[in-house]
Amino acid sequence: MITSEVDAKGEANFTDIISGKYDVLAGSQNEVYSVERISWEGGVTLGRVLNVPAGASLSVAVSLVGGSVTVEGFAKRDGKGVAGAMVVLIPKNPETNHDRFRRDQTDLDGSFSLFNVSPGSYTVIAIENGWDLDWAKPAVLTSYGRHGQTLIVGAQARGTLRLAEPVAVK
Repeated sequence: MITSEVDAKGEANFTDIISGKYDVLAGSQNEVYSVERISWEGGVTLGRVLNVPAGASLSVAVSLVGGSVTVEGFAKRDGKGVAGAMVVLIPKNPETNHDRFRRDQTDLDGSFSLFNVSPGSYTVIAIENGWDLDWAKPAVLTSYGRHGQTLIVGAQARGTLRLAEPVAVK
């Protein structure tokens, strides 16, 4: 892990970085951040992955989304809460936003809580017996996502966001 503090100008400097693929993360003691975009002269990438070519000297700009909410809701089938279902929050552009996935197991009444959700667009799904799925692979969840519930977390959202409708268990 290579780290750097941000200076008064909002810049962080890294030296002697070897070529390779890096996950760019940002955070502080008081705020949760997700990397939305990384740009540099001649390129842009969505998400937090930065490929550093051999011999490159890059000056990059990182766009962050700050803030977080707790998303609460219920997973139900035929109007009844389903206990033990896996609830997954799938971010828009899941291939480039692995750090934005959230998951929880429903309680006896079908309730769930998803913590530290950053602003953005998501789909919430609930899967009975989903614990053996490789949920971190977006392709595995694609068919379930078609039946999920859309959720938009606004840039200024804070605290707890309660879903108005229950998530249907598949």
